[in-house]
Amino acid sequence: MGTKWKSKLSWGAWLLLFTIGLSGTLTFLSHWDAYLGKSYFDTDEFQSEYNTFLGYLHISEVSNLTGDEMKEKITVSDEEMEEYRFRYGELSDQINSIQEQYRPQLDEAKADHNQKLESYYQKQRDKKIEDIQKNFESDKYVKEKVKKEKEKQIDHFIENKEEVKRQLKQWDSSFDYYLQNNESAEVFTNLSSSNKQDAYQKLNNSNMQFVQEYKSARDLSISDYMPPSDDTGEGPNYDNTVTDVLSDEKPVLIGKIGVPKSLPKTSMIYEQYHMFQINQLFFYLYSTVGVFGLAISIWLARKYRLLAAIGELPIKNVYRKAPIDLKVASLLLFVFVLMVSVGNIFTFTLYGDYSVMIKNTLFDILFTSIVAGLILIQVVCLREEIKENGLTRADLKHSLIYRLWMDVLKAFHSLGFAFQILVLLGIVFASGFGVGFIMYNDQLIGLYLILFVVVTVPALLLLLRKISYLNRIVIYSSDLAAGKMEPDLKAKGNSPLAALARNINTLKHGVKALQKSEAKSERLKTELITNVSHDLRTPLTSIISYTELLKTPNLDQDSQKAYVEIIDRKSKRLKVLIDDLFEASKMASGNIELVRTKADIVQMLQQALAENDEAIEKSNLQFRLSFSEQPIHANVDGQKMWRVFDNLIGNALKYSLDRTRVYIEIEQKQDEVIISFKNITKYELGGNTEELFERFKRGDTSRHTEGSGLGLAIAKSIVDLHEGQMDVEVDGDLFKVIIRLDAV
Repeated sequence: MGTKWKSKLSWGAWLLLFTIGLSGTLTFLSHWDAYLGKSYFDTDEFQSEYNTFLGYLHISEVSNLTGDEMKEKITVSDEEMEEYRFRYGELSDQINSIQEQYRPQLDEAKADHNQKLESYYQKQRDKKIEDIQKNFESDKYVKEKVKKEKEKQIDHFIENKEEVKRQLKQWDSSFDYYLQNNESAEVFTNLSSSNKQDAYQKLNNSNMQFVQEYKSARDLSISDYMPPSDDTGEGPNYDNTVTDVLSDEKPVLIGKIGVPKSLPKTSMIYEQYHMFQINQLFFYLYSTVGVFGLAISIWLARKYRLLAAIGELPIKNVYRKAPIDLKVASLLLFVFVLMVSVGNIFTFTLYGDYSVMIKNTLFDILFTSIVAGLILIQVVCLREEIKENGLTRADLKHSLIYRLWMDVLKAFHSLGFAFQILVLLGIVFASGFGVGFIMYNDQLIGLYLILFVVVTVPALLLLLRKISYLNRIVIYSSDLAAGKMEPDLKAKGNSPLAALARNINTLKHGVKALQKSEAKSERLKTELITNVSHDLRTPLTSIISYTELLKTPNLDQDSQKAYVEIIDRKSKRLKVLIDDLFEASKMASGNIELVRTKADIVQMLQQALAENDEAIEKSNLQFRLSFSEQPIHANVDGQKMWRVFDNLIGNALKYSLDRTRVYIEIEQKQDEVIISFKNITKYELGGNTEELFERFKRGDTSRHTEGSGLGLAIAKSIVDLHEGQMDVEVDGDLFKVIIRLDAV
């Protein structure tokens, strides 16, 4: 336990050292230009105070004119009179505004039957309307009103000028100045000396911390340095009135302004000056400690493999279960917090309580250390995970953004197509409306751009994709209607367009299958007619030929007997063909009744073999039987199923290669009886085994054998009527028939 605590304390100390090093280094990088080799007089704070002092100084010394003297110089231009007349709109607009202003008061007075009050409001309204009408009728009248307005501004200026002079005295301990009017040679200074030359000599580098040559300009704005004259905090606009009046009274002041070395504590800039010196000292110390601390912490981490220990923490297993985007977002968030907290570790301010600032700095260092530790844990765990497995597609699909996007797409695609288009068009319309909105409120342009990129652009792209997809479907359906069998349309997702594409693909495949089936049916029909005519015409031709021979005069008795036997054999052959054809037709149409009973399939097969025993003996084939001695029962029509076995045995006898073996096997697997016939074929069968079940289809394409070509077709029809399954497999010359029936 002690070792674990020691390890944790060591790691915490290293983390604290790393945080101080990182913050100190960043402090140096971010503030070196403000403190390295600089003084307080180089700061923006001092420049702001200096400019304020200059403004007060300029206003105080700007003119010696009194208020009455300034009022005598007032002039009113035609443009100023026109501006005053139309300041609140046209004459009719101003009259209507006044009438609307007094209407509620007049209505209330009438409702109270207070004629005295009503008369008072009417007089007030009419007086204002008359005053406005005079503004538009008499130049002299409006000119006098503009002049009074300017006199009021001058009164404000004189009043505030005295306030500026009082404030200027508060800066006497902060700045020493010696200024001279470039035109009148009048001197303005706050230095006490027996003569002016001695006062000017005091403003040198040996006596001052800061000295700057100064020359004022005639175009200084008076309003920038005057204090507010009302409770709203907004000062009067002196520029239009006072500046014109004093245009010839603004002197150009030349001289020096400096800050004495002995700044009293009551000085306006003493606190800032003192805080800058402390901040600068802290900057040097903290930056030095930070740079060395960062270097040492990196060296310790590499030597003792401190980061590797993070990978052994139990939190690693929990971290790996989190989605990848949540990990990245968490890491970025903590990095952002780290940057903010590092920047706040030492706030370089020239105001406030320094002890409070030190206390906040210590707290920020502790907080930043914790944040840095959490960042290191995430970086190490994420790096190890990527190093082991890489960034896989499964990680992306497990992300929260991907799952949220898929949920949105599913919800969106479940809507109707018309509603989807309506939503997308609504988003595009709202974006266009937003352009007009931000023209009047440019503060929201950042939010608008984010929404435009995140919402509008994807919606527009999705709308274009849907329109393009719809066009492809229309073109595809037109080609399909014209008979062009193009490749399948791409159909992804569950959108209405994707469902439409899949339906069109299904229809296309149905049409292709129907065309193929029709072509096959037409070919088989032609073959059927050809084969039937051939198989029926062959014995019939023999019968006719030998009948004609029997008509030959003086035919000997042996020849007559031979011809009759041939006619008899061919007649029986013709009868068998016709009977098989009718039976195959009945089987195919399903117009036959089965008398199904529980029968032993093994015994039934043995009977069929016994019936063909003579033919088997005459052949040079070897039959190999494999079936159980125990009975295997199935619910079948015994006569029809015997016909199946007889046809298959006959098929093997006719089409097996000489001196080969025929394998017959019966087995029961669970609730199924499997019967298989295997033999080596005498003829090449080709690849299409399904056509072997067609009527009059033979393996012997030359049709020299005795077969009718109906044996397999009849057998398959019988098996199908028993709700069984009969399949043919061909592997080279190996011919295999497999029958499956339900066992009892």
